[in-house]
Amino acid sequence: MGARHSTSISHCDPKNIEDVPNASISPSSVNPNASKPSIPRGPLGDMPMYSRPETFEEKLYRKFKAEPLVPIGCLTTAYFLGSGIRSFYNRDPKKSQTMMRLRVGSQFATIMIFVGYAGWNAFTLDFAPGMAVPSEQMGGVVRRKRDDE
Repeated sequence: MGARHSTSISHCDPKNIEDVPNASISPSSVNPNASKPSIPRGPLGDMPMYSRPETFEEKLYRKFKAEPLVPIGCLTTAYFLGSGIRSFYNRDPKKSQTMMRLRVGSQFATIMIFVGYAGWNAFTLDFAPGMAVPSEQMGGVVRRKRDDE
């Protein structure tokens, strides 16, 4: 029980260092810039060192500036909803029904405007990048025929 375990390192004799795999590898031999701190890299390249998150007000202003008809549609929908509820409270069923129908119409218009903005931002005429435009292809065919004659 009290036996001592001794570890023999005779196989790592400095004379036979070539026999030991990866014995001569050091961090500086693998990466010459090992002493320099590396900048974290993201999928799009170097990440910025200091970036401030966008505040709610800044994002709201940016979105309103990019798509001004969406908030106008939301306000119109809210107006018709409020007016319809007030008409219902005042027991005017005809006006209440009209306001609720206008609310549904303004909701539909707002959603269509939103979809239109999304489609407009995604729309591109590049069907296949790197491919020639059909009119340019036809022009090349006509020129070749004239060159052949």
